[in-house]
Amino acid sequence: RFLDYLSDLCVSNHIAIPVTQELICKCVLDPKNSDILIKTELRPVKEMSQTHEYLSIEYSEEEVWLTWTDKNNDHHEKSIRQLAQEARAGNAHDENVLSYYRYQLKLFARMCLDRQYLAIKEISQQLGVDLIFLCMADEMLPFDLRASFCHLMLHVHVDRDPQELVMPVKFARLWTEIPTAITIKDYDSNLNTSRDDKKNKFASTMEFVEDYLNNVVSEAVPFANEEKNKLTFEVVSLAHNLIYFGFYSFSELLRLTRTLLGIIDCVQNP
Repeated sequence: RFLDYLSDLCVSNHIAIPVTQELICKCVLDPKNSDILIKTELRPVKEMSQTHEYLSIEYSEEEVWLTWTDKNNDHHEKSIRQLAQEARAGNAHDENVLSYYRYQLKLFARMCLDRQYLAIKEISQQLGVDLIFLCMADEMLPFDLRASFCHLMLHVHVDRDPQELVMPVKFARLWTEIPTAITIKDYDSNLNTSRDDKKNKFASTMEFVEDYLNNVVSEAVPFANEEKNKLTFEVVSLAHNLIYFGFYSFSELLRLTRTLLGIIDCVQNP
């Protein structure tokens, strides 16, 4: 409740309140108060641990671990997959830890909302692009936790400098600029190379977004699972921002648009 309360104080009508954000950032991220937060680390996958289902990560040589200190000042640490596995098995303590951590991620995202660089600078150092990607793409984690990581990716790494809004399609041009013939590839030839530099950093994230949306549109009843809908909402929101920050070429944009339109056209059973 405390973390949720701080999250609500950061925004008003979905718009960040910079003064409040700054006050909360300075308090929450102060090293003196580090014991209220769960720390996140990337660690190499141990060979001996690969026999356990919840520790085997097919697409990475690293895994995400959470470390925290309890009220008795005792240190604890577990991989996030192990926490999720044992929470599903009915372990109330691990379920509470994951719940607390999810609200912490929500607070971090709200602290970074609308490019609050005081928070972005600190949080991005601990929660890098690769770490967040591992968690939001990990099907072993619950949907609401993956959605929180997806939301965090947007506000910590995507909606920040050097990304700027671009117009994906020019609807108005000078008559003299209109060629007599043009193809989709020609349309992209006028774009600068800065997009390629951005895409390299978020290549895995963009691939995940497209694969996830393709899986949604291919399902018979895409929105039957309310928990999964939370993740779907955040993935669509992330795709929306990646588009408007110019991450996609025109041909890629057309392909993604077809998928999004396919999702909109899905007919739900009553």
